[in-house]
This record gives sequence, C-alpha cells and structure tokens, in this order.
Amino acid sequence: MVVFSDLDRSIIYSKKFIQNESNPLDIEIYNGENISYISQKTIENIKKIEKSSDFIPTTTRTIEQFKRINFKKYGLDFKQAITSNGGNILINGEIDREYKSLIDGKLKLSSPICDIIKLFEEYKYIEGIRKFRIAENLFFYIVIDQDRFDLKNLNSFTEKIRDLNWDVYVSGIKVYFLPREIKKSTALKYICDKYGYKNTFAIGDSTMDEDMLNFCNYSYILKHGDFVNYVKKGDKFIISEKEGFSGSEEILNKVALCQNNLNF
Repeated sequence: MVVFSDLDRSIIYSKKFIQNESNPLDIEIYNGENISYISQKTIENIKKIEKSSDFIPTTTRTIEQFKRINFKKYGLDFKQAITSNGGNILINGEIDREYKSLIDGKLKLSSPICDIIKLFEEYKYIEGIRKFRIAENLFFYIVIDQDRFDLKNLNSFTEKIRDLNWDVYVSGIKVYFLPREIKKSTALKYICDKYGYKNTFAIGDSTMDEDMLNFCNYSYILKHGDFVNYVKKGDKFIISEKEGFSGSEEILNKVALCQNNLNF
C-alpha cells in the first residue's frame, strides 16, 4: 500500500493558516523565520500509517523548497518524494534519473518553456501580479494580489498556451502555468508501475491535486481546500468534516483505519 500526500494545507500549514491552532510545531525555516508548521497528532498518524504502508510526500514545491521542510526533526524520513508537481522524484534525497529521462521525453510534447515565457511578456505587468517565478525551468507561476488581480485579463494568453499543450491552475494567491504532462499523476503512475503498488491512497486540498486524487483507489480531501468546491454528488472523494490541523489529523486517521481493514 502507498499513500501520496500533498503538503501545504494538507499536512503542513503556513503561519497564515494557523491562527486558531494550538501548539503548532515549527517544521520549516526560511530566511531565519519559522514559516510552516505541523501538529503532533499529524506526525503520530503518519508514523502509524508507515507501519503498514509507504508514505510519499507529493508536492508542487521545487526540490529546494521541499528540502527546507525538516521532517527528520520529528522522526519522519521519507525514502521517496515527488516534487515540482510531478516534475521530479527523489529517492533518498537524490533525483531519480530514470524518471527524469521519462519527463524530458514528455516535455517534448509541449512547447518549450522559453517560448511560453516569451508569450507571457506582454502580460507580466497586468494589475495585481506581484511576482513572477520560474520553477526549475519546468514551469512558472505568478503570485497575485487577489483583491486586484482578474484572471480574465489572461484569457487570451491561457487560450494560446492550451493550444501549445500547457495548462493553467489557480491555487490561492498563485497561478501556475505547466506543460500538460507535468502533473502529479505522471509521477504516481511511474512509481506504482515500478514498485508494484496496488492499493493507493491520496490526500489533497486543491485543484492542483485533482489528477492525483482521481488516480488513486482511495482519495481524501481537506474541507478547507478549493477543490472541495468542484466535487460532485457521486464522486468517490472522502471530505474531512474538520478544517486545518484537525482536518489533517482526521483524514490521516481515516487512512490508517482503512488500511487496517484492508489488512484484516
């Protein structure tokens, strides 16, 4: 069995989202400041899951951003991790070169990132765009001011790049632009094929997690995330009743119980 779990707002939370949480444990330091937190119960539940399953962090964070998270501080040492929204797989902290070669081939199905960035030049100064960032030369994203930014102002750009095999995702204050094959499910399929995983679990909160959630046999969604707004009646997803730390703890506990039933 294997559990693929998103990180931010799924099991860890930035300072902005822990206003009402008690006893948050710092897990990420950046520029000398604690910026991400986890709960003790979340740590305990992950350790419980790991007794009968592999737990694989699956994040849109780049390798550098992922390595800032100090899981080892709390006795968590994941042998595998998926970063860069499926653009990279880490094995014991090192890039899986076989997978990297696979991704390089898939990138040829989309227009090169340099061409897409060139197309974006005329849109870079639209009102409400605060930052522009390139992630490992795989994809790029913008950080927006939600009060001032209107996605409609990018309609002509998004139409152009969809024809070039690129996709657009809105996640909170970030808008991501990615080649179509740079998605979490690409990495999930590779890992499941390579290691023979049959019973697959996914945990997520945003539209960036949709393909991962659809790929897995058992899929869990945080109530506070934006993806919950797109869930339709009859969908297989299990939605947490609680939010924040409590929601993460609830879902991890449900995953552990489900795994126990499968093992019975």
